[in-house]
Amino acid sequence: MNKRTKRARKKSVKKFFLMLLIFFISSIGLAFGYGFYQLNKMSNDDFKGTKLSYNEPVNILVLGVDAGDYKNKKSSHTRSDTIMLVNYNPNENKAFILSIPRDTRVKINGDYCKINSAHSIGGTELTIKTVENFLNVHIDYYVEIDYEGFRRAIDAIGGVDVVIPRDMHYKSYDLDINFKKGEKVHLNGELAEKFIRWRKNNDGTGYATGDLGRISTQQEFLKLILMKLKTPEGIIRIPNLLNTVVRWTKTNIPPKLMVYYAYKAIGMHADSIESETLKGEPKYISGISYYIYDEDKNKEVLSYFKKDNDLKIIILNSTNVNGLAKKYKERLSQLGYKNIKTGNYSVAYEKTEIQTSNVEIAHKIKEFLKIGEVNYLKDNENEIIIILGTDAIK
Repeated sequence: MNKRTKRARKKSVKKFFLMLLIFFISSIGLAFGYGFYQLNKMSNDDFKGTKLSYNEPVNILVLGVDAGDYKNKKSSHTRSDTIMLVNYNPNENKAFILSIPRDTRVKINGDYCKINSAHSIGGTELTIKTVENFLNVHIDYYVEIDYEGFRRAIDAIGGVDVVIPRDMHYKSYDLDINFKKGEKVHLNGELAEKFIRWRKNNDGTGYATGDLGRISTQQEFLKLILMKLKTPEGIIRIPNLLNTVVRWTKTNIPPKLMVYYAYKAIGMHADSIESETLKGEPKYISGISYYIYDEDKNKEVLSYFKKDNDLKIIILNSTNVNGLAKKYKERLSQLGYKNIKTGNYSVAYEKTEIQTSNVEIAHKIKEFLKIGEVNYLKDNENEIIIILGTDAIK
């Protein structure tokens, strides 16, 4: 090969990679550009007729159900295999995920059942009603997806890389799972379904906590999906993912709001997502295995899903500075709180205390005021008591 041919080939290769680089950068630019274009255009006027303002915290029920015909939008009324309650705060771009074990014992139509049977009895509507009554929360939106939709969604983002945490070997008439501990696997939709569905091996070994272990894996996998969407490859696939979600899921989230949430999620960090599992314990009742919910142990996590419209705030001044409580009342009113009362406290505090069982709002107030420590107070979720200490004197 002569020098001229070599130079021509090198030039051709450089040109090819240059064109590829330009295409790649352009694709990322278009994805970001479209997202920011949508974000900048949006205001509350764009969401007239919807339940909420576009920047208001929302509670979303996420249901993963057995195979159903979502392509034709027909409800099969199968059992819900995965139940997650998600609180998303667009202003802070933070999410809190509460997984509800499918064997949780609840009352449905007067009879005690496992919570995953609500969907088989009355579909999405009854499942929402059951969760709302059971946990005393309000659900704004829902997203429901079956395994076919899940597989297609994972394929739409180009799959996810996972290091297998344990040996997973299980075979049945409809499932063949074979992963080796420690191997790095690129999970496409089909493999991802197997990864999140696995609970135990054919020899009986598996998660020590049974379904709770599987729930933990599902929560971590959701974070991996988010991290994938933040990569250049993931960003250019977001429009494809949105199209897949629209086609293969059932949801009442308005399309514009869905686009807004998707592009806001690009800027979300892993530490902006907290996850918990509903606290309780397994128990056999009349020969049936249930998960028994512990109301007292869940007050703190459920506070993330409580609305603060009717919240009562009491500000008590423990210092000798007159008008300090009134000053902080005026500051908190900027956050939209209206039911605020002030008074004095007989014992002097050095450090401000924010007392309540509604820890999410308490931390929000602490961050806004930039003082104080949150003190969990049992059975006090609709009231926040702020005792101003000397650190409040500025």
